[in-house]
Amino acid sequence: MEQVVDAPGPAPASSPSPVADSITRGTLISPADCIDLEESLSALYAGSLAFRGQSRTFGTLVPSFRRLFINKKSVRTAELIESELIKAFREHYRTMKTSMSEMPPSDAIAAGRDLRCLSVMQHYGVPTRLLDWTANFWTAMYFACAGDPGEDAELWFYDRDAFAVASRDRKLMCSINDSPVNDAPILNRRDLELVIEETTQLTPRMQKQQAHHTVAAFVFADHAPLIHAMLPNDDVPPERPRFGRYTIAQRAKDRVLKYLNDHQDISASRIFPDFEGLGRFLRWQLDSLMTTLL
Repeated sequence: MEQVVDAPGPAPASSPSPVADSITRGTLISPADCIDLEESLSALYAGSLAFRGQSRTFGTLVPSFRRLFINKKSVRTAELIESELIKAFREHYRTMKTSMSEMPPSDAIAAGRDLRCLSVMQHYGVPTRLLDWTANFWTAMYFACAGDPGEDAELWFYDRDAFAVASRDRKLMCSINDSPVNDAPILNRRDLELVIEETTQLTPRMQKQQAHHTVAAFVFADHAPLIHAMLPNDDVPPERPRFGRYTIAQRAKDRVLKYLNDHQDISASRIFPDFEGLGRFLRWQLDSLMTTLL
């Protein structure tokens, strides 16, 4: 039997990407710093930014599915596992849909719509290759500060208008909304160093969080260098980067969360408008309490 060897791909993202250092713009140490940053970004970008908060300073944009494999490099196995998970989810979702009136119909995640299926799977806490982003600065700050209380956090952002222009310039790139019937042909194309936006808001949580996803062709990809390649900062004013990152000091987390609750009306009940989301939030809270108290 012929031995099949995985095609080479990017190295596993087990350490911070050099991209992180090159685009980091400072550290936020108080709610006042966050307020000032949100105000300046709103004035500069007029609502075109996407934000992602991460509760630790990973220095990478690696989806949860990739983190399951740690340093393993079996790309084909990961693709097979992803495919089998999609198949199993579709089968069970079809029988359960009648009890979930707010969720999309089964045909919305049928064959040919694997990205949409992954998006709904992520809604239920299944690790996927999709990376969550939000148009709301304060929602991203909540995700950055609500977990890992003993760790510094990070806030990433990119200019969606510039991303759209770069996508049009690179003929292979397209938004998922360009195909109302089927997904963009990106899964299992590990030969492409490619990241696109998946923008269909199928679930109540995505709508509430003003969310979308980025998805890479290579299942193990760190999205940071891919976005950076699309959105270099070399030819733009330093005060208006296309792609950036801030760190958030651990000592600021509690105060930022209090500010969000008292002044932005952002809490678990608003960000997670369903029981599945609340369950995931409580699992995060359990992890945080274990870290703090044990």
